[in-house]
Order: sequence, then structure tokens, then C-alpha cells
Amino acid sequence: MLEAKVHSQLRDFSRFHREQEWIHQLTMGRMIARGLRLKSSTIIQTGVNHKYYYLSYLIPALLSPYAVVIVIEESSLLKFIFEECIFIQKYIDYHKKILNDYPKNKELELEKPTLYIVDTQTWLEKIVKDKAIDNLTTIIVKGENLIEIIYQYLTLTISYSQLLSMIENLDFSLQDLLREKLANLLQLIYSHPPNPYDSYLLEKQEKNLIKDILTYGKTDNKLLTDFLSSLFSQEKYIHYFIINRSQGSFSLKATPLELKSIMEEKWLEQNLIIIADYLEPEKIPLDYGNYLGLKLKDFTCLKFSPNPQGKILKIYFPDNFPFPNNPNFATKVNQEILALISGIKINHCPIIVIIDDVPLQGQITASLAANFGSRVKLKTTDLTLNSILVCDTDFLLTYQDALLSPQLVIMATLPLPSLENPIISAKVSYFKSQKKDWFRLYLLPIAIKNLQRITISLRQNQGVLALLDNRVNYRIYGGQILQALEPYGKINYLDLDWIN
Repeated sequence: MLEAKVHSQLRDFSRFHREQEWIHQLTMGRMIARGLRLKSSTIIQTGVNHKYYYLSYLIPALLSPYAVVIVIEESSLLKFIFEECIFIQKYIDYHKKILNDYPKNKELELEKPTLYIVDTQTWLEKIVKDKAIDNLTTIIVKGENLIEIIYQYLTLTISYSQLLSMIENLDFSLQDLLREKLANLLQLIYSHPPNPYDSYLLEKQEKNLIKDILTYGKTDNKLLTDFLSSLFSQEKYIHYFIINRSQGSFSLKATPLELKSIMEEKWLEQNLIIIADYLEPEKIPLDYGNYLGLKLKDFTCLKFSPNPQGKILKIYFPDNFPFPNNPNFATKVNQEILALISGIKINHCPIIVIIDDVPLQGQITASLAANFGSRVKLKTTDLTLNSILVCDTDFLLTYQDALLSPQLVIMATLPLPSLENPIISAKVSYFKSQKKDWFRLYLLPIAIKNLQRITISLRQNQGVLALLDNRVNYRIYGGQILQALEPYGKINYLDLDWIN
């Protein structure tokens, strides 16, 4: 049976060729093998970063006598997995053809034991635009990003230069009229006050101008006609624009408001194995499945604890700290961060400072650079053991697997999505229109998910989380956040011996 073969080969290979240990490696390997053998859809929440579990899906995929697809988002990870597969095959008792694209001749290729390693763009092209390949099991790696990836793929984008180009190809009688409308649109767009995202929801007058430009243009460009259609289905899309102030241009965006109605038919007849570090507190990720339109009754769900025995997370909550909306917050954050970093006696791992507020991030980076010099890095993966990385939540979650495990993570605020982001703002408005609790049903679950993912490598390294957001202690939802981080030990005063 495939499960027994995977268990044996994975155990033997790990003994000689694997530095990272993970207690659930063999269990996950058997679970993946079962999904491949039975063509059974599966969701696994690993509770650890990709570097700990990748062998648990690679060896089953290589040993399976069937064609398998592995879907990976990042190009660097795609290359690593491709090379790792070639290396593994030197040591296991089975040889499988490895390709980085889908089969050109479906019937011919699917008879062969082939492993296809593809990027998310190629995969989405196949399942959204083409008919999915039957009887082909797809392993989706880092499934925690899947919702955002599909949103990005389905987003329609029109640049300012594309609108200009369209106008230049029209009759002279229309060009002056549309240039005037485009100039009016440009003026309205640049009248919006700056925000950290340089991104704003389109207002009614702006939408009407875009409708006029695209309607008069009568273009056969599918992107432009699709964007025009989206403007006539406003209840299904979020329409916004992003300004590039330095270049004096902008881009228009149309993102679906929800994915379920678009994707639920795409999953039919598909065999999916979705692997994520963390999705939700429960084993069966109901909200995740609902967002994507997955029928979870057809899935086998497995969740490994992210908190193995002995891996207690150490949390520091400073006492009597001002709330983030307090004028003294920035000053206190700066003082606390300097005290924490200065108190680390030996830097055997990097220190990460997470600040989502853009102006505050700049102030803290300048202050740290003045005190610690070249050790301070801003949004880079090029770190040494004594580096101090300053970044935002999105950067850390995107590149976490490429970073050295930290000794100390300092978070200025809870990782709640910002309402200045137009997509977040539009979704909050949608929840309000449905008379639903937008904070507890939308923003809070995202914050808990982000915290869980941030602390995975920190817990593994027995490091410290310093959370400088006092709302955890004084807001009702603080209990939910702390419950999600169990087991933990916390203090509310600066004990340098404990931190070291």
C-alpha cells in the first residue's frame, strides 16, 4: 500500500538527509499518500513553516503511481522544490518524470507517472479558463495564501497608458471628447488626499467618467470590455484605483467582492490536497471553505497542534501602555523598542520589529539606525544573526520561510487589517450592509490568523513576543487573541533575564 511505502521511505530519507525535525512528519506523509491513493480531497493545517513539512508531501507525490500536480506560488520556492525532487529521486525506489508545465496531450501524459510542478498563475489559467484535467490530484502548497492569490488573479487592472492608447486609436472626432473626460478623471483622482496605500475606492463621478470613456471607445480589447461590464455589476465588484504620484499616472482595479459564486463550480470533480501552516482555530476550516466555495463535507481535514509540548510562547505585555490612538503612543513605542533591543545580551538570532503604520515605521527605523547602525534592516531578507529587521505584517508573512528564525519579535500593534486599504474598507461596508458584526466576523479572525502565523517560527525557536498594544488587556476580544496563542507564559514588566 502507498501509505506504508511512503512511511518507510520518508523515515529512511529523513534520517540521513534532513536537518529539521518535525514530530508529525510521518503522519502527514501517510495522510498525503492516502489522499493520493483514494483521490480524496484533503486539508491539512501543519502548525509549522514549510521548511519543516515539505518532505511530507514531496515523497508521497514522487512515490504515487499516478500523475500529480504540485502548485506553488513563489518562483524561488518553485525552483527549490524542482531541484529537491531530482535529489530525492536518487535515494527512493521509484522514478517519476518531473515537468514544470501541464501535459500538452492530456490522454497520453496522464497514463504516465508524472509529477507536474507549476506556479499558481499557470494552475489558475487551467482551472478558471480551461476545463480542469480529470483524475489529476492537485497539491496546493501554502494554502493559507490561496484566497488572496485567487483575488489577485481575478482582479482586472487598466493602466492610464492603456486608456491613452485606446483613445489614440479612435476617430479624430472622438479623441478630443475622450481626452477631456480622461483629464477630468485624472483631476478627480489626484484630488484625493494621500494615504499610506496611495489607493482609494472609486467614487460615483469617477465611475461615470470611466464608463463614458470605455463606452465611447468601443474597443474590442477583452480587458477593457470586461472592466466596463464590471462597472455595470457594481454590487459584485470592488472598484478602486492606485496612484503613482512620482510618475503622474494611475491604474484602475476591479476585484470581485466574493469568490464563492465564482469558484464553487471550478472545484467540481477536482481532487485537492490543500496544505497550510494555519487557517483557523478549528480542524475543519469552515470560513476558509466558505470563502472559496469548497464543499468541506467531501474533504478529510487534519490539524496538527502548532504548540507541541514544551514549546510555550513567551509574551511580554508592558503595563499601563497607551492605546495606539493616544498621542503619546509613538514616543512610548520608540522607548520600549530601544529598551528591549538594548537588553538582549547575545544576538544568536535576528530581532524583528513589526510596524504596520507607515509614518511610525519610518520614525522607528531612523531611531534604531541612530542607535544600532548597520544592524538595522528595512524590509529585506538579507539578514545576519545580529540583524534588526523592521517591516510590516504583510512583508513578514510573505518572506517568513526565507528568514532566520527570530529571537525576539516586537509588534507595535495587533495585526488588524487597515481600513485605509480600499479593499478592506469595501468588505467592511459589505458586512455592514448585511447587518453583520464586521469586526468579529472579518477583521478579528484575520488578526488571529496573522498572529498565529507570525509566532510559529518564534515558538519553535523559544523566542519572545513583545506586544505593545494594550487593547489585548482591556478589550473583550483580547481573551480570544490570548486563547489562540496558548500555551504561553506572559509578564507585564521588563525582565531582561526572562527575555534573554
